[in-house]
Amino acid sequence: MILLMTVLLFLLGIFLSAFFSGCETGFYRASRVRFVIAGLDGDLISQYLIKLFNNPTLFVATTLIGNNVANYLTSLAIVLLAQQTTGSNAAEMLAPILLSPLLFVYGELLPKNLFYRAPNFLLRFSAPLVLFFTVLFSPIAALLWGMGRLLEGVLGQSPDKVRLTLARKELQQVFEDGLEAGILHPTQRHLGQSFFLVASKTISEICTPVSRIQAISIKTSRDRALKFARQRRMADIPVFKSQKSEPVGYLRTVELMVSDKSARIEDMVHPFSDVNATDLFGEIILQMESTRQTLARVVSDEGKIVGLLFEDQLTDPLLKGPLGSLKR
Repeated sequence: MILLMTVLLFLLGIFLSAFFSGCETGFYRASRVRFVIAGLDGDLISQYLIKLFNNPTLFVATTLIGNNVANYLTSLAIVLLAQQTTGSNAAEMLAPILLSPLLFVYGELLPKNLFYRAPNFLLRFSAPLVLFFTVLFSPIAALLWGMGRLLEGVLGQSPDKVRLTLARKELQQVFEDGLEAGILHPTQRHLGQSFFLVASKTISEICTPVSRIQAISIKTSRDRALKFARQRRMADIPVFKSQKSEPVGYLRTVELMVSDKSARIEDMVHPFSDVNATDLFGEIILQMESTRQTLARVVSDEGKIVGLLFEDQLTDPLLKGPLGSLKR
């Protein structure tokens, strides 16, 4: 009877090791988009998994505790089996070494491969048991979560950058799947991938610095302004009043071309809209496209002019490779 219980303890340890190892792989391989869609349709399991995806620290703590419990149970069972079958101290030392390949294959390698190949199905199938262990280990997981937050505060490091990186990789995989399924055109995939590469850049990284601004005085004549635009192939011309480093607005070349020769450029100047230097590329391109702005002034948090942001500086990074022919 004792031997049977020891064998069952050994099998339980291998099962828990395989379960937590596989779930850990499935967690990072599963498509969050699919679970979000299923959750919106009312699927409770998917809604629970989405909460785990949004709180990865809790999941990692649960799997860490589970793997340690599994390793302890397996080690204990191996020692007890060696004692009951041989009674030799040497056997107690050799048994874990001899059984290591078995533990590695069935407790680590095989489950990880299975969850790697079918992460969505297996993770959803395992979700009720994951929920059970999440609740069971919650007191210890809460302690680990608190320690993680403490270290984050001391070291000044945040997992947000890692989460963003994982999210971009996952969205890129969605584009690949959409292309294979025939839902997306290759052009749409290229555009999406280009956007992900630059979406997290700040405006200060891509704008034209103050020292490099090419602008004209507001007192410049119409003909000279047109000549200035043609020589530099500018669709929008920055305009300053007293100092070149402090532009106050801009002219649209096309409006100059259709205007009367007697027109004064000060009557045609468009005011700038200001954007913060620390704003992200993804936010500003949506803002400027929705308001049909073609040129914006970039200012720092202190209100100092950092540079100018042209529409081309937002669109050109997106039109690379096969999309280069779309540049104007």
